[in-house]
Amino acid sequence: MKYRNVLIVIFLLSLATGFMLPVPATEEPINAANASLGVPSNKTELISFVLSVVAHVKEVGKEKAIKDFMDLNGTWVKGDVYIFAHDFNGTALCLPYLPDEVGTNRLDTKNDEGVYVNREMRSIALNGSGFYEYSWQNPISNQSEPKVSYVMKVDETWWLGAGIYKES
Repeated sequence: MKYRNVLIVIFLLSLATGFMLPVPATEEPINAANASLGVPSNKTELISFVLSVVAHVKEVGKEKAIKDFMDLNGTWVKGDVYIFAHDFNGTALCLPYLPDEVGTNRLDTKNDEGVYVNREMRSIALNGSGFYEYSWQNPISNQSEPKVSYVMKVDETWWLGAGIYKES
């Protein structure tokens, strides 16, 4: 199983780095190693962003990374694009716009359409990684909006993701 996950990560890295994405003022292309420099605006950039998030976890460790992801003024929160993380039991590990929810079980959390979104995303992450489209309250507009998230298993105990709100 771990071998399969490594192959998936290698494949996703090859996709994310196989072509140039928008170039910031530094003339340095955005890829899995430095995607946090820009705000993802499409699915390809979202994959790259999440890969950079997982790379950050591997570099600094889970505890430090989660602390970094929770910082609303930090590198990893870009307006309505932010990192969320849960363990596979359903406990929230990282929710920068809902810090009081960290440490609570969110498997029974429904969106405005009655869908258990965390259960759905957990299921995707259990299989490695993937996209999930749903409706969610945008923390900036406070309106329920269509969203696409990319989620990824970090290890056998937890998963994380990030999403972008789509124009309705």
